Amino acid sequence: PEDEEKLWDISMKPPEEFQMRVSVFDTKDIKMMDDEGTSDVFIRCFFDSRKDALETDTHYRCQTGTASFNYRLNYKIEMPRKDYRFTVQAFDRDFFKSNDIIGSSIFDLKKAFEDCQLCKRPLHIDKTYYEAYMRKEGDKPMEWDKEEDSFWLPMISKNNDTGELEDNGHVRIRIDITTMEFAEKNKVGSAREDPNIEPF
Repeated sequence: PEDEEKLWDISMKPPEEFQMRVSVFDTKDIKMMDDEGTSDVFIRCFFDSRKDALETDTHYRCQTGTASFNYRLNYKIEMPRKDYRFTVQAFDRDFFKSNDIIGSSIFDLKKAFEDCQLCKRPLHIDKTYYEAYMRKEGDKPMEWDKEEDSFWLPMISKNNDTGELEDNGHVRIRIDITTMEFAEKNKVGSAREDPNIEPF
């Protein structure tokens, strides 16, 4: 039957590859986790914590809640995929015990990936795009930087004493998605490596 033939054609298509570039800039109001009033902050991001987790370097002895990274995480993503929820976590690094999680946020990127796949062009999640296509009814307003091309994600964690959720600061990131063909022709370095562009 014709319908079965169409389903067969779809199932036989190879997955498409995309590159997602996550620029982790800085934090604000990050909770101090150590007894001396500091945190050794690093950021960990992933779709699947066991397969594709990437980390920034560590901002040691942060005392003000403002940790600076300017660090790019590059991901190779295959579509279609089951889960498009992207997790961003802030940690306090410890050398003699497990790292302490400061907080985390989950960001659903399904719409952005589908639009990039449809248009076959680079897609940058700025305020205009987010408000027009990604924000769902009932979502809290996103906090944007002054240029409106990067945003602050709240680091939410459960309070050990009360069991209630609390806001332990924010991490500012930028997300760009491109086809792998475009990414190969317009390479961008990981971490702080060259080519250091889009954004610098």
